[in-house]
Amino acid sequence: MPSDDPLERSARPQRAASFRILPLDPGDPDLRALLRRWDWIARSLLSRGVSPPTRARLLDWRRVGGELLAVLEGQEEGEGASTERLVRAAVHRGEVQAVATIFLCRRAAFVELLVSAPWNLLGPDDPPEARAVRGAARALVGAASALARAGGARGRVALQAENPRCQAFYERMGFSLMRPSDAPLALVPRGKKGWSAPVVRLARGEAGPEERRAPWMLLDPEPRQLRVAVASPPRLRPGAA
Repeated sequence: MPSDDPLERSARPQRAASFRILPLDPGDPDLRALLRRWDWIARSLLSRGVSPPTRARLLDWRRVGGELLAVLEGQEEGEGASTERLVRAAVHRGEVQAVATIFLCRRAAFVELLVSAPWNLLGPDDPPEARAVRGAARALVGAASALARAGGARGRVALQAENPRCQAFYERMGFSLMRPSDAPLALVPRGKKGWSAPVVRLARGEAGPEERRAPWMLLDPEPRQLRVAVASPPRLRPGAA
C-alpha cells in the first residue's frame, strides 16, 4: 500500500525502487521477529512526533501489523487455511520493505494482509528517512498477480481494503469494488469453518456497513487490456498487407 496510502507513503528522499520478491516460510521465527521490530519502530516514530496524517497511518499499521503477527503465530485464524498461506517479501538492497500473505484461489490470488516497513509511511512533513522507498506494496500486488496468472487465474488479485484511504490507493492501481456477479467465494479463500461472514454477505448481495467501510476489491487485468486493444488498434507497418 503506497504513496498516498495509509500503509506506505515514502519519506524524503522519495525514490522509485526495484524489488526482489522472495518467498518466506510462514512459520519462520525470523519473520515474526521482523514484524515485532517493525512494530517497535512504528511505536518509536509515534513517540518521537510525526505529522497528523503520518500518525493516522502508523496507527493503521500497528493494527494491521498486529493482526498479521497474530495470524502467523496462530492466535488468529486469518482468512484461509494456514497450510495454504503463502508469504512474500519485497526486498530492496538487502532490506525487507514490505510483507504480504497470499492465498491462491480458484479465480484469483487473494492478498490477505500486506504491510510496508513503517519508515515508508513517513510523509513530506516528517523528518527524512534514508531507508524509505516507494513501490514496495505495488511490487507485492504485482507478485500476487503473477502467482494468479501462473495458477490459471488470469492475473486477478482480490483483497479487502482496510479503510477508505486504502480503497482510494487500490482504485488508482486499477482495483474496483467486488460485486456479487464476480463470484466472491471463488476469489477469497475458505477457512476451516468456511468463508468469513462478510464475504458471504457480499456473495449474497447483502453487503452491510462493515463491507462498505472495508470493501472487498478486485483487480482484473484482462478486461482493461481488452478495452485498450479495442480503443487503440495496432498500426500496420509500412508495406504490410
